[in-house]
Amino acid sequence: MRLTCSIIALFATLLLAGCKTSGEASEEAASFMLNEARDLLSQKLYVAARDTILSMRRQHPTAVQTRRAAIVTLDSIELMETRDSLLTYERLLNAARENFRQMLPRVNGRTNEEYYLQQRRVMRMEQHFDELCAKSKFYLRKIDIDLQQ
Repeated sequence: MRLTCSIIALFATLLLAGCKTSGEASEEAASFMLNEARDLLSQKLYVAARDTILSMRRQHPTAVQTRRAAIVTLDSIELMETRDSLLTYERLLNAARENFRQMLPRVNGRTNEEYYLQQRRVMRMEQHFDELCAKSKFYLRKIDIDLQQ
């Protein structure tokens, strides 16, 4: 009797699962993966979140609605990762600037090679910092445009 009930329950489950169209099932599975990526993003696990979205896109090419929503999440991953990099890099840049400032009083003419090396180091770091700022602004604008569509 128990075996018969189990078989009937299994058959009913399979029958109900078969009632969904493949598009609905794909959207549902893709939506689950997108939510997983969002959870990973909230934990600042950027690489895992990005990989989850890319996997979702490969596995569910017909889940159009979820893929559209994933665009904003993918841009958010890039934005959050860039902002974290900015915070870390800003500390390094400030330390390099301070090191450079402390060298200023010790400069004797134009022969202090260490001073000029540090000056170039700071300039390269400032350039990279500006690039990170531009990247952050780009993703902010891109997210605004994606949300309007």
